[in-house]
Formats: sequence, structure tokens, C-alpha cells
Amino acid sequence: MSGLYIHIPFCVRKCGYCDFYSVRASKDSELVQHFIDNLLTEISFKSYLFKNEIVDTVYFGGGTPSFISFSYIERIFSCLTKYYNLNPDLECTIEINPEHATDEYFRQMRSSGFINRLSTGFQAMDDQGLKYLGRNHSVSDNYRYLDLCSKYDFSNFSVDYIFGYETLENKEIERSFKIFSDYNIPHISAYSLGIEDNTPFAKKLASGIIHRPDDDFFLQQFKLVHNLLESFGYQHYEISNYSLPGMYSRHNSNYWDFVPYLGFGPSAHSFYNNSRSWNARKLVDYSKQISEKQLYTENEILNQDDNFNEYVMLKFRTFKGVDISCLKSRFPKYFDHFMKILHRKDLVDYFDFTDDYVKLTLDGIFISDYIISEFFV
Repeated sequence: MSGLYIHIPFCVRKCGYCDFYSVRASKDSELVQHFIDNLLTEISFKSYLFKNEIVDTVYFGGGTPSFISFSYIERIFSCLTKYYNLNPDLECTIEINPEHATDEYFRQMRSSGFINRLSTGFQAMDDQGLKYLGRNHSVSDNYRYLDLCSKYDFSNFSVDYIFGYETLENKEIERSFKIFSDYNIPHISAYSLGIEDNTPFAKKLASGIIHRPDDDFFLQQFKLVHNLLESFGYQHYEISNYSLPGMYSRHNSNYWDFVPYLGFGPSAHSFYNNSRSWNARKLVDYSKQISEKQLYTENEILNQDDNFNEYVMLKFRTFKGVDISCLKSRFPKYFDHFMKILHRKDLVDYFDFTDDYVKLTLDGIFISDYIISEFFV
């Protein structure tokens, strides 16, 4: 099995916290049309890499895929069907912004016959929160999206929510997740606000317009979100992801299980044949890459150290954690090192041991970046 990711790099405007590559453009501009032509070329050009692969998932991300005309999405998918062996039980996800949730757009998605999973960034369920985060939609757009999911029978969808910013109160988190539970939303991605370099939020932080809460504030809200979702019957199957039983994201889960995937579009990543590669980040450089028939602009062949580090990093992100027997079998060279770190006095309380698995506790998840890095060789 394998996966395909398509990066649509257009947005109306940049959200304050976002560091994904995107540019402004008009809906059907020459810039968009030229990008689509390049994207279709890349899709066909790279198809030989997956000649013997069955594609299990397709994911349209961004940027904002719902910003461009849906006819472009149909052209892209038609190209995928021509050059790749798609699983009849394919999971095909598209990211859609709440402000683009219209009857017409949902009708087009349903009529297409290939979109069967949606992902949208609510980020907040109050207009004050949306304004703080720099979102381009309102709470009423969120509700319209939920109503349209029901009307057009999209039963497999996900919403994103951001917590951990200075104006967000616990009572608002409780109210928001009660709404999510009442609507029986099948999948929720809950992210603690991060402020990345070269984002609008980074500039605001540097100038004192916004402030970063302390770690206790983040931890309190993280635990509140976790406990609320578990009380509503959601399974915490990955650090930031919760789903009702059986409704996890196959596409994202494949990343954590080392399933090969190809990424198309500017800044997209690929993983296959024990290597990771990256496309050019900027549109102009991406166009040059495609015109010169380059598979990528950067490539990294993973050695044994890299594979061990990635195995530990990705498995500790999941609800099952690390299979100790599997690790010993795959990486005997590093087993003693792994066990030594695992039982270090300053870390041991951050792990839960179940049968032959070890996973992070809730407190461990909160500082997972630090803990996982201690295992790296």
C-alpha cells in the first residue's frame, strides 16, 4: 500500500500561526492554471516510482485546496487514475475551509464520486478566538459546514481545533468540545498553538502584541482537551489526533507506519525506497524543477541510525507506542541503548508499559519532543 499527497499552495491570506508554504492568487488566474499544468506533469513524470504500488490514500492539502475551482481537483484526480493503481477502497481526503462550505461546493464533491473524507480547520468555535488566530471565517461558517456534511452524507470528516493561546479560557474549550460531541464529529485534531519563525505570530510576539503563555497554562489546557474528548468516547490514537472508534485517518496513520508516499506540488515531501525527498518550496523554483524533469530538489538516503530514530519518533507519537520485540528484532544494534534511556530515572515515570509495548504517559506526551530526542543516536 502507498499514499499520494497533493499540495495546493494558494490561500486568500496567511493565518497568523501558519508556516506551510502558500501564496495569494485569484481563483482562476494564470498563476493557478500554470501551477495545475506543472502539477499534472509532475504526477505523470513520477508515476514509474509507484509502478508496483497500490495507492491506498490520496490527500489534497495546502494551502487551501477548496480555494481553487473544483474542476481543477477533478482534473488532478483524473490524472491520478490514469497513472496510478488506486485501491477501490481508496480514502480520498480534501481540506476545505469553513468559508468555502457552500451547497454548490458540497454538491460538486458528492457528485465527483471520489471525495469520501473531509478535513477542515475550525480552529475555534467563538468569534473572538477566530479573530485572534487570524482566521477568515466565522462561527456561523463552522455550523454551516456541519449541516452540509449531514445534508450531503459526508460521515467521515475531521475538524481542527487550536488551544493554548492567551485569550482562550477553559470554559470556552468545554463549550466547544460539547458542541463537537453533540454533532458526533468523527475525528478531531487538537493542536497546541505553536509560534514558528517567519510567521505573522512570530512578528507579533517579538513586538509584544501577543504573549506566549507559560508551560503550566499549556499543560492544563492540553489535559482538559484530552480528558473531555476521552469522556465523550474519542480514542487518543496519536499525539494530536482523536477519533471515534474506527474513524482514524488512514492517510496520516500510514505516515506513522512507514508506508511509502509521493508528494506533489511545491514544498511537498516524499518517502520511498528508504529515502526522503523534498520538492522546491517556492512556486517559481517548483516550476523550474518540473521543466527540468527533476524528481526533487533535495534527497536524503536513510542510514541505520536514521531509521532507528524515525522508528522511535513515529511510534512514540501513537497510542500503541513502541513494540519492544519488534524494535529488538529490527534494530538489535540499538536495543541496549533504547532500554537504557527507557529506564533512566529522570524519564521512567513518563512511560506506560503494557505487555510488550511502551508508550508515553499524558505528561510524557506534553514534553514528547524532548523525550524522543533523548533516544536519538
